Amino acid sequence: MVSPRHKRVVDRALEPLAQWLGRAGVTPLMLTLATPIAGSAVCLLFVKTRAVVPFCLAMTALGLFDALDGAVARATHRVSRFGAYLDAVCDRYVDAMVICAAAAVTGHWALSMAVLAGAMLVSYTKARAAMEAPVTNSEWPDLMERTERSLLFMGGLAASVVFPWRPLGKDLFWWTLVVLGVLIHVTVVQRILRARRYILERAPS
Repeated sequence: MVSPRHKRVVDRALEPLAQWLGRAGVTPLMLTLATPIAGSAVCLLFVKTRAVVPFCLAMTALGLFDALDGAVARATHRVSRFGAYLDAVCDRYVDAMVICAAAAVTGHWALSMAVLAGAMLVSYTKARAAMEAPVTNSEWPDLMERTERSLLFMGGLAASVVFPWRPLGKDLFWWTLVVLGVLIHVTVVQRILRARRYILERAPS
């Protein structure tokens, strides 16, 4: 889980750039929609070139760029519920594109689909709980949130090229997907149990 303290550090670091972009006329919506567009271009290039390390670096940079829409929204006083909703939807598209692109290049389709299903369920279990009882984002300090998933995924993918070690005949990205899949689905169970408690405590009778 990325702590609120770490998120505040990132927000403060992005604040000068966000203010400059706001003054330049860049809107949060532009940045929100730019992320999946740029992500799809990077993923298509990755599938074509199969260049793992540049892909990992580009997607890590895009992850930092993804935080800019919220920073610009706060800097320009354009924070909205729909903006947060649209950002979450775009994030799911990017997650799916990245995992599918890596599966196409590495051939690890079964494990990649298990990771993708878990990643979607991590988001869905919280969103669905909010339809049954009042909850806030700060009440979901779970094991494998999006930042942790992305860092582990990209780190394992890059390591499989930089370190050609193959324990039991499997490359490091294969092992990364195994570990990631287990941790993600543990997180799903964690969120289901938390959702059950919130619903029982808070749902209207």
